[in-house]
Order: sequence, then C-alpha cells, then structure tokens
Amino acid sequence: MKGNDWRWLGVGAVVLIGLIGLAFYRGLFRYVLFDPAWNYKGMVVVPDDCSAGNPEIVELPNGCLMMYTHGQTKESHPSENNTYARSSCDGKNWKWEGLVLKNASMPTATRLPDGRIRLYFMRGGIKSAVAKEGLKFVEEEGYRFEAGAGAPRPDEMDKVREYYKVEGEGKVEDIQSVAHLSVAAAEGRYRIYFDESMKADSRKYGDKAWPLWRIRSISSSDGINWRLDPGVRIDVGQAPLTLLQRSSNATVVKLKDGYHLFFFGGFSPWEDLTAWKRWAWSGTYEAVSKDGLNFEISNWPEFPGNDAAVIRRGEKLLAYPGRAQAARPGCSDIMLFERKLTAKEK
Repeated sequence: MKGNDWRWLGVGAVVLIGLIGLAFYRGLFRYVLFDPAWNYKGMVVVPDDCSAGNPEIVELPNGCLMMYTHGQTKESHPSENNTYARSSCDGKNWKWEGLVLKNASMPTATRLPDGRIRLYFMRGGIKSAVAKEGLKFVEEEGYRFEAGAGAPRPDEMDKVREYYKVEGEGKVEDIQSVAHLSVAAAEGRYRIYFDESMKADSRKYGDKAWPLWRIRSISSSDGINWRLDPGVRIDVGQAPLTLLQRSSNATVVKLKDGYHLFFFGGFSPWEDLTAWKRWAWSGTYEAVSKDGLNFEISNWPEFPGNDAAVIRRGEKLLAYPGRAQAARPGCSDIMLFERKLTAKEK
C-alpha cells in the first residue's frame, strides 16, 4: 500500500472514530443500545380497538395477574375513557375480562391486606374503588386527591404556570394536572406516583417548547387519605439526563436493594424539532431509590416503548410497555420484556 493510501486510511479512521464519538455524544445510539438484559418476548395484547392504554398490573391472591387498561372499545362512545381488565396466570396469555369502570381513566391497583383489590383512577381527580376478585368494583365515596386530570389542551396552555421549583411538600392548589397513576405499597404505607405537566420555561426552551412533564408523588398510611410528598421524584433536566423534558408514566417495583422506578424519558429541545432525534433519545429509563423519594437515574434506556407496567414474577421482572398502533394513532398494543433479577435485587 502506498504512503498516500495509508495517509487517507488514517484520515478515514479518524473521521469514523469522530463520527462514532459524536453519535454517542448526541445520543444517536440510545435507540439501539437498550439494556441487553431485557429479552423481548413478543406482543401479548393486540386488540382491534383502543382499549389497551396505560397498562397497570396487580397480583391476585391466587397468584394470577390482573391487567387494567383504559381507552375505548368499538362499542364505546368516542368521548368515553373507560377502564378494562384482562387476566393471566402466566403473564403472557391474557384473557379479556371486559369493562370494570365507566368514565375512569389511568387506572392503577394494589392488593389490600384482606386480599381485596383497590383500584385508583382519574375522574376529575383521583378516586378509588374496591373489588373482592378484582373485577366487580364498588366505588368509594369522595376523592383521594383533588387536582386536574390529564395534560392541558394547546388552547389551555396559557392557563398553566411557568415551570417552578417545589419547596418542601408544595401546595395542592399548585398542581394543575395529574396523569398516569402508579401505586406502590411497601412497609405499611402507600405511595402513588403521578405525572405533573406544566408550561415550559420560555427562557430555556423558547417558543418551540412542548409541555414539561415530571413525576411527583402522594403518600398515605391507609390508602384513603393522601398528602403530597416533598420534592420531585424525577425532575426536568435531572442528571445525568440533563436534556430531559418529559419524565412520565412511572411504574415502581420494590426489590431487596430499594425502589426501582421505570419511566418514559423524552428530550428537548431536539424533541420539538425532528422525529429522528426524538427516537434517538426516548425510551423507558430506570431509577433506583432507598426511600422511594430520592431516585438516581441510569444513563441509558432499558427497553423501548411507553406506558410500561413492570412487576416482579418469581426471579424475574416482567415489563409491559405500549407500542403505538400503526392503523390507529393514539392507540396501543402491549409488548412483553423479561429480565432476571440480579443478586442484590433478590
């Protein structure tokens, strides 16, 4: 090989290394570098309607599972957002159980000490219902937490205050919206993690900013009376995800080494500009906490998808993220990923 050839080969190698480094820096490999410990097991819920949004799963006293989702069936009115159930004893094959609550969205459930299932849902605020077998629910009186429901529409954005810091517990009246509930029960207490949306700080994001999403929580000793927890669980721009604009759709699993919180991460300002940059960064991330309040985030996404429900099943974690239906924008199918517990998690 001639000297010029070696020289050009060296220049090409340097350029290639530079491009690879830039791609890593810009997050372009995040979409393909999901944690290989998570094994894809296929699609497990593929409805022919929009009934599989926001999956949440609870284990029944008999060891089987109940999945609650929200949305609409073909028989529903388009304006309805109802809660439906599916059951499974192996976590892979899900049987349709039908409607469990009308006009009830973003469900999450926990098993009570007496074996009953308490379901929390959104209807103008957080309400609850109980059922012995997890299907025939009786609504409980009043609200568990009174706040807004869902992200504001674009024509309502001027009503949402600027991004603000939470001093201590914060004020209930400051919460403008609540979405995507996930309840965790541990050590005699209950905690509901929820999304809070607000207007982006125009000084940071300019006029192209989408609504910010961050994860807050409320706690209770009896599951009925709730109060805001201090601070923010996963905040906008929280290290190491400094470009994080949306942390949402939390699901929490209590393991031996602490609380494992899985959430969808969306990034800005790139997210507001081009789809391919959004795909390069977005995914389901994991954060770990000793107390369920202060979380440290992993730097790479665990698996693709959104609205994931994650549960422990024996020596494994099962994750059920949603995947958008190509034929129905805004509707989801549900995938299954598995990974083995590590020694420190068991």
